[in-house]
Amino acid sequence: MKHALAIVLAAALGGMAAGAAAQTFRHEVSVFGTWDDVDEPANVEVLNLNLRYGYFVSPRTLATVSLSRSTFEGGGTDSASTSLLLGAKYYFSELRPQALVPFVDGGVGFANIDNNGSDSTDLSWEFGGGVSLFLTESTSIDGALRLYNTDTDARTKGIRAFLGLSTRF
Repeated sequence: MKHALAIVLAAALGGMAAGAAAQTFRHEVSVFGTWDDVDEPANVEVLNLNLRYGYFVSPRTLATVSLSRSTFEGGGTDSASTSLLLGAKYYFSELRPQALVPFVDGGVGFANIDNNGSDSTDLSWEFGGGVSLFLTESTSIDGALRLYNTDTDARTKGIRAFLGLSTRF
């Protein structure tokens, strides 16, 4: 039984490696975020910045690592969150110039939240989807909606709309 499992696993990994070797791109780097500046009823500023690295395991599927930083300042509250997530991204069609390509992505990991001097670290996850508008063969402008949740002492959850830039090499 162990040998059969090893053979199946080796064949699956070999197939993934062959698929990755046959494509043009191996890597994807994305930068995206949001910024809100609210004046009424109180001055509040919210910033979300994400950096994501993806490795193509097939022509449409990536394994991803995301680092994000969020800050909230105003109304007597200053908080910051830093998270590291491992995940995946899947494109629903071929990546090509002048194409509008839908995708889904998600990740799970850990986030550290500093809320007015109170630190806590716990599980964090996000899931969403969007579209990539390919400007060239390797560069796209991406828009996405993401459902997120971080369940620390100061629980944060919601839906974020992102706009960003991705490049592949």
